[in-house]
Amino acid sequence: MRSALIVGTGCVGTSVALALRAAGVTVHLADGDRNALRVAVCLGAGSAEPPAAPPDVAVLDVPPDDVAPTLGRLQKTGAARSYTDVAGIKLRPQREALRASCDMTRYVGGHPMAEPEHAGALAAREDLLRDRPWALTPTEATGTRALNDVLELVALCGATPVLVDAARHDDIVARTIQLPYLLQELMSEDATARHPLADRGLPPARPASPAPEPWGALLAGNADAVLRHLGALDAGIHEAMAALEPFASAEAGPRTGTEAETETDAERAAPALRRLHALLARGAERPAPTPVRAVGTVAVTVRDAPGELARLFADVAAEGVSVRDVAIEHGPDHLLGTAELLVGPARAAELAAALRARGWPARLARSAPVRPDPLKELT
Repeated sequence: MRSALIVGTGCVGTSVALALRAAGVTVHLADGDRNALRVAVCLGAGSAEPPAAPPDVAVLDVPPDDVAPTLGRLQKTGAARSYTDVAGIKLRPQREALRASCDMTRYVGGHPMAEPEHAGALAAREDLLRDRPWALTPTEATGTRALNDVLELVALCGATPVLVDAARHDDIVARTIQLPYLLQELMSEDATARHPLADRGLPPARPASPAPEPWGALLAGNADAVLRHLGALDAGIHEAMAALEPFASAEAGPRTGTEAETETDAERAAPALRRLHALLARGAERPAPTPVRAVGTVAVTVRDAPGELARLFADVAAEGVSVRDVAIEHGPDHLLGTAELLVGPARAAELAAALRARGWPARLARSAPVRPDPLKELT
């Protein structure tokens, strides 16, 4: 592979670009968000200049609902030889691409199963996808050349390709990723409403990416599979209730009765206890909760001039501080802007002082808790 086009500079798209660049591939970047594109270019992920000739592969890092329209638009202009995407669901985009009369011979649906700590290009890493499963969902119409191009792309990123039917992929994602996230959201909201202490006992449910909009789109796009697993869970909940009911008491306090009556109660409860043990044995071991982490925000005034962001990132790197995310706002005159750098809380004040010493107008803006993305790898 000699060249690639990355459409969308989110965490995954930028990570793909970085991995391809490290492998010697010429990478072109495109994004409707100019700030996001600028950050990715400053990170060395590729060039914002359009390619002179169609690249070998175009990678679409766009929301699921945008996959088919973007694919159709790119194919009409002959933007690349082969196409793939990195959306979190596969069946709906595939069906929409078919309805839009996209050229399915040159398209392979894809979903690299990464677990980025944060959203956006600054969370990207060259090795983010290394040794990770990368689901590919070719159809009967998929051409051999397109499949080989995408398989080479996966290999250059160091990931492991897993060929799977789109419906099967979405079923697995619904059960292992989307349903746990939905339940965590419901449990977190209910528990914190009852008592503030309950929040400490729950795993974090909010992902690092903007919520709940992206998760809502993923759940809506995979509604059939999520509803199917919700129904199975509902049956399991009723089974658990039936197993626990014999042990529930109507009122507190010591039980009364003869020794014979007590033994009869124990014998009566034994089958229910066996059912409860069997029910627990069927479940997988619950993973340990991921702790909530905090961040500090350093606001830096930046001139709207070529190379300024790159110079800022270079100065931050020289201080040995890892930036977890960035937000960029332009001023009304477009001559000055503000870059908000999210860093570890222990380093925020230190970074602000260091940047001021380097001539940057920097200040400590705020600190806030950040809940990590609950996405887990596909197994």
